[in-house]
Amino acid sequence: METMSATTRSLIRRPRQIEASWPTGAAVLAVVLYATGLIANPSYPAWFNIIPAVALLGISGWLASRTMRGAAASSDARQVTTSFQLERSVFYITTGFVVVRTLSALGVDIYPLIYLLLAFLVTFEARNAAIGAVLTALIIEWASHWLGTPSGTAEITTGIHLQSSVDLALLGTRSVFIALFGFLSYFVHGTEVMERRRRHQREVDAERDKMLRQAREFRLLNSGRTDAALAGRAQAEEMAVYDAVEAVQHTTYVSLSMLKAALKCNTCVLLWFDVRQENLRIKELVSDSDALLETEIKPAKGVVGTITRQREPLLLEDLRPGFRGIPYYRQPQNIQHFLGIPVIENGHLRGILCADRVDGSGFTSADTAVAEEAAAYILRAIENERMFTSIERTKFELSRFFEASRNLNGVLSPKDVYRVALESIASIVEYDFAAITAFDPDTHTHRIEAVDHAADFEGPFEDWVGRTFNDAHHETRPSGGLVAMVVENRHYLPYGGQVRESDPIIFTRDEPIKDIRSMLVLPLVAHDKAIGTLVICHRQAGQFGAERREMLEVVGNQVAISLQNARLYAQMEQMATTDGLTGLSNHRTFQSRLESTIARHRRTQQPFALVLTDIDHFKSVNDTHGHPAGDEVLRQVSKVFIDSLREVDVPCRYGGEEFAIILEDADRATAMRVANRLREDIGRLEFNSEQGTFKCTISMGVSVWPEDSEEKQPLIDLTDQALYYSKEHGRNQVTSADQL
Repeated sequence: METMSATTRSLIRRPRQIEASWPTGAAVLAVVLYATGLIANPSYPAWFNIIPAVALLGISGWLASRTMRGAAASSDARQVTTSFQLERSVFYITTGFVVVRTLSALGVDIYPLIYLLLAFLVTFEARNAAIGAVLTALIIEWASHWLGTPSGTAEITTGIHLQSSVDLALLGTRSVFIALFGFLSYFVHGTEVMERRRRHQREVDAERDKMLRQAREFRLLNSGRTDAALAGRAQAEEMAVYDAVEAVQHTTYVSLSMLKAALKCNTCVLLWFDVRQENLRIKELVSDSDALLETEIKPAKGVVGTITRQREPLLLEDLRPGFRGIPYYRQPQNIQHFLGIPVIENGHLRGILCADRVDGSGFTSADTAVAEEAAAYILRAIENERMFTSIERTKFELSRFFEASRNLNGVLSPKDVYRVALESIASIVEYDFAAITAFDPDTHTHRIEAVDHAADFEGPFEDWVGRTFNDAHHETRPSGGLVAMVVENRHYLPYGGQVRESDPIIFTRDEPIKDIRSMLVLPLVAHDKAIGTLVICHRQAGQFGAERREMLEVVGNQVAISLQNARLYAQMEQMATTDGLTGLSNHRTFQSRLESTIARHRRTQQPFALVLTDIDHFKSVNDTHGHPAGDEVLRQVSKVFIDSLREVDVPCRYGGEEFAIILEDADRATAMRVANRLREDIGRLEFNSEQGTFKCTISMGVSVWPEDSEEKQPLIDLTDQALYYSKEHGRNQVTSADQL
């Protein structure tokens, strides 16, 4: 589904990131072959040396074209990652050494090309890439000397043969020149290039700030903060208004040009108020004079002050020479006639359209009507572009809304629901603080499950995750926060999304959030029951209007359904893997955990133990004391396992009255000691029934991986045989597989 224009989609797409890839391996291979004399060897045929040189030059050309494509796609050289620059530099240096030694084998000595290539890379690449290029050159040079394969040598050995003697003078000279060229290039040319890049970036940032300021002055863009938004949203909003600003400026210029020609003016200028309505700026002008002011203009100054106060057209004729009341000139001009038209939108003075003449007759009422129509036309153009920008912004938000719904449908755990929900909401609206709470109707408590906040909005918010507080009707400590009220009433608060208190209580008084002007606490409703809340806060007023609130309510309902589905999925997963009576893992889970344990211990070669147990005379317990008493025995035995074993150990119900235990990182002695302790603890348990008090004992078998067996089924069989041996020889004992 297409949800925004191609222009906006192309402007908000993620910058193309260029990452390191296979050329790094090719460069390392080329270095090894070069140092060992297997390529660019004078003793080889010329064609044999030329092939790898040409191949490396081809890859270098591909890397260069890839760089240019990436820069063109992102229009920002900073998007080329440091890893790619390092990879590229290392490959270029390696190629340079191979080409130089190949030409040297043909009788052409161009080794200084290495210094020039190094100087170029150090100048234009990032610092880490420059250091990598210098180190690569030194490594290649030193390795080739110590292996007897330096460039310029008539005879080169092949293979790895350390030389007993090295031309230290040549090695030292080349190393010094490599380091010197790298050092001087970085601190001379590199510093200058870096400064030019910074200057260019400052110019780009200044132009961007100017465009955003104009957009806000035209009311094309909300005047609130944008730095709290995610990068994708901020980019989309900027690009959505860029074309609108250009269109408004073009329309204004054309209108002023036509007005100047129609009224035979010296200057036609549009003065426009800034966002705070404090000063005027020249927004557009068409003039025969070069003396116009470029700075801000006070709205109370000169003839502009009269129009600002009266908000009516102003006609002035036969002005005296050197009249100083026209504020948009740097110095007095010989203006004889002046016309000023207020530009009013919905009762608000947005700007002033001014025209003046240096000769001829004064402006007439017909001229005033033409100027008023031009001002109205400019205002209609701004309103149209504002509407188009709003539509484009809404389309962007709707696309993110649909994406959020799709993402929420694909998560299966509550933790993932919280994460995806906050990420999705951040892509739809700006916020300084957001949180998700969950409500437990059985305990009547709320729990803060997840929080997120802007980088510049400081507070101990991460410490709040996991805190619980009571609902609004608790007997001793009722919560007076908005979260409890929203869950109780299943309706959002506060009304209109506006904060009317200086320090509103959202959760409890122990979690204060200051300087909040806009806020929404939305109920998360699933199956007509409130299961939590979504809290969104912003430091600027008017951030959550009716349209955005309705969209967030839909997202909140989707979050509630996804959260309910995640909980149901967790319950189903637990039912599929857990024994309902004892709470232990079931037989299927035991088989799976045993397989993963064996696979893990094959890598570490550390032993682990497997224990199988059986409750002695359990059938007699059921026959004598009843099945409820038998179920209680199973529960109490399972509780002993859970309480006595480590978290890494895995107790499971193997079937009937049999249990299996996986003891992590346990040798035979440890396993026997743990098994006997469990046997004794269970032997001390007492059970009550209508027939009286009774006790139970257990028999146990123990085996150790890999000593007894390295495979799963033989290991289980040996453990089962040890258990059978315990039952056949008196019960209430532990038998190890090595005793069979």
